[in-house]
Amino acid sequence: MAEIEKKYLNKIEKLENKRALSFLSPAFLFLILFMAYPVFYSFYLSFFKWNGAAEKIFIGFSNYKRIFQDSIFWKSLTNNISLSLLTVIFQVFLALIIAYWLVRVIKKGRKIFLFLYLIPIVISEICIGLLWNFIYNPYFGLINGVLRGLNLDFLTRGWVGDPSTAFLAVINAMNFTYIGMYILLFVAAIQDIPESIFDASKIDGANNYKNFFSVVIPMIQDSIQSTSLLCIINSFKTFTLTFVLTNGGPNHSSEVLSTYLYKVGFNDFEMGYSATIGCMQLVITIISGLIILKLIGKSKAYS
Repeated sequence: MAEIEKKYLNKIEKLENKRALSFLSPAFLFLILFMAYPVFYSFYLSFFKWNGAAEKIFIGFSNYKRIFQDSIFWKSLTNNISLSLLTVIFQVFLALIIAYWLVRVIKKGRKIFLFLYLIPIVISEICIGLLWNFIYNPYFGLINGVLRGLNLDFLTRGWVGDPSTAFLAVINAMNFTYIGMYILLFVAAIQDIPESIFDASKIDGANNYKNFFSVVIPMIQDSIQSTSLLCIINSFKTFTLTFVLTNGGPNHSSEVLSTYLYKVGFNDFEMGYSATIGCMQLVITIISGLIILKLIGKSKAYS
């Protein structure tokens, strides 16, 4: 009897596995066609010289050798690394402070503030880039208008047309665009902390400052780790805002890997070299993510 029951359960389990696989197969097919295949094809294409129309010419590792001599690539990579560090510091840490303020400090209007922070997430990045172009406009832009109104005309400039400020202007626009998403993630994480822990810290005389550093940060370290990793990935694959605001200029001062990859592929019609840049971008993003995970893992071990 037990053997018959076991065979029956095994048959049910196999049937459920087949049913689950049938439901998951469209998602697997989507991932293979639109994620896995493009990655492997880009890697394959990086060994060729190809303009997108003519016959591919195999050139081996020449594209990879060319990258090490490409000053614009290294400038783009430097900008991406700077962007990653600044966005992690500004977006993640500031989002954590704002999320704590929304959950633990203010009593009224919490949903209104959260809604305002989330507005940029649901707006197209192209629209956001165009809005920031109006704000940065040297003639009728908001920033220069305020500076002129304060009699600080010497500080006015073409913010996205000046090599010394163009990249900072892009970073500023990105911070205001993406910070709402991280605020939302941290709000959810802080709300999951048991209230009894805050009650215990209140008995010990802890204020908001001590609660933030002694309770919240240790309790949501996993959320901080995943959010930091997400921020790194987003900063390395950023394209739209930079393209709309500056197109990587002036003089490549705000160039990032994605905009340079696009120009090489669709302006210069060097699809093979463009694929090589994309492969390097993927590898660098993975390495950066692993470094962040290791650093945060060490900080968790010491805490």
